[in-house]
Amino acid sequence: MGTSLKDRRVLITGASAGIGKASVRAFLREGAAVYGVARSRQGLDTLETELGVAGKLTTIVADVTDAGSMQALVEQVLADGGVPDIVVANAGIGLDARFSRTSDEALRSVFEVNVFGVVRTVRPFIHGMTDRGSGRVLLISSIVGKRGTPHYAAYSGSKFALHGMADALRVELWGTGVTVGLVCPSSTMTEFQQRLIREGPAQKLKRPRRHSAESVADAVVAMARSRKREKILSSEANLLHLANTVAPGLVDRVLARMLKNKREGEDPST
Repeated sequence: MGTSLKDRRVLITGASAGIGKASVRAFLREGAAVYGVARSRQGLDTLETELGVAGKLTTIVADVTDAGSMQALVEQVLADGGVPDIVVANAGIGLDARFSRTSDEALRSVFEVNVFGVVRTVRPFIHGMTDRGSGRVLLISSIVGKRGTPHYAAYSGSKFALHGMADALRVELWGTGVTVGLVCPSSTMTEFQQRLIREGPAQKLKRPRRHSAESVADAVVAMARSRKREKILSSEANLLHLANTVAPGLVDRVLARMLKNKREGEDPST
């Protein structure tokens, strides 16, 4: 695919806010033709008003949790110009809850968006990409997809699933010209925290330094230009990943102590 993204056709889910919106802006800046996908027509109208560039932006209302909606999206994109060059599976939701308090309903909601939603976004274009002999699939994961943290068992599990699928898909696509990459931010300054599902008391552990949505979008664009497998964004997240690889028990103890300190003064019933 080379380094130029000019006139490349890029599909981005979760495009109306946060990392998705910033990624739409970043790809448009590179001259790409972008399909911005989100559930909210109002959010996409705002996106068009702010970012519409000489016909380079096409917005489509679709819900990654709805198979019929996603099939309609695929048909529209294929009819419009064929298989995208780059697919960015960005749509996601979080869940802040102790494992013991996580309801089946909340767990299913997270996996429906973060796992099945990714499958519905990527899978329909794989055969077309391999037939063409080129394509780039980017999955927006998280550092908690490399190391689970307290209160984020469900969210971590969904992101771990992406890494497993990416590893398998990467091998299945070996030699086809289609590549798979993962972008792993830590905490990001977006609307994501406001949309977070919470069950029980909120988790108060200190977070790694927060990224801006724009800095994550820049990483997404850089990954789109490359064939790299994975990008962990912050030095803190890289340190956590390294420590967990070398001494996972030590990381367990550090996180357990942090959680214990957080619980001090809490009502035992919470």
